[in-house]
Amino acid sequence: MTSLTNPSERFLLRPVRAFWAGVPLLGVVALLAAVIPMEALGIDRRWSEAMQDIQSPLLTEIALIFNALGLGREVVITLLAIGSVLLVSRRWLALVAFAATEALASLSSTVLKILVGRPRPPDGLVDPVGSSFPSGHASYAGATCIALVLLFTVPSPRRRLWWTVAALGILGMSWSRTYLQVHWFSDVVGGSLLGIGIAITVFGGAQCAFGSGAGERSRKGANDLESISAPP
Repeated sequence: MTSLTNPSERFLLRPVRAFWAGVPLLGVVALLAAVIPMEALGIDRRWSEAMQDIQSPLLTEIALIFNALGLGREVVITLLAIGSVLLVSRRWLALVAFAATEALASLSSTVLKILVGRPRPPDGLVDPVGSSFPSGHASYAGATCIALVLLFTVPSPRRRLWWTVAALGILGMSWSRTYLQVHWFSDVVGGSLLGIGIAITVFGGAQCAFGSGAGERSRKGANDLESISAPP
């Protein structure tokens, strides 16, 4: 059986710190799910009104593009394309971490929608499925944009550009859901935090357990054991 351990696989400079940064984000989402009211918050209504005020044909077209990127067929095509690249490259740990991230983001978003059951804003410009909190599009964008940076860039200061691109992708998707009047502002905040939290927790945990440094720790432990058991 092929081992997941790959000493060359390095997603993060400080995987332990990333893991423990992701856990509180998921805690915040859980707290929001527990206390979020069924009706819109004040900031939700103000933001919704602002989105209505700026509506234009161009912005609507842009929002609809983001909407399409988060729909079933497009999501499947995107995930299969990324997974195929990792499979062909024989990056088994990266493939497992990516698959786990996407599966957990989708599953947790769906479960929270069912548990919270928050009504969507009225008069949406598209016809969404399910309840409002958290935004599934935003959680997908958060998980996927973060995963892409971790998978295909080297941990270094040069990554800042790609973190900026990822942030713009997440913000763009979140904006589109509120612009299309299918989510409240607090829905997309919760969805984005959910996807980001899952991504950095999964990738940080995977690297700690199987990636760069795991092999060295295992070999060091074996050498220590040999030195203890060796005859004087």
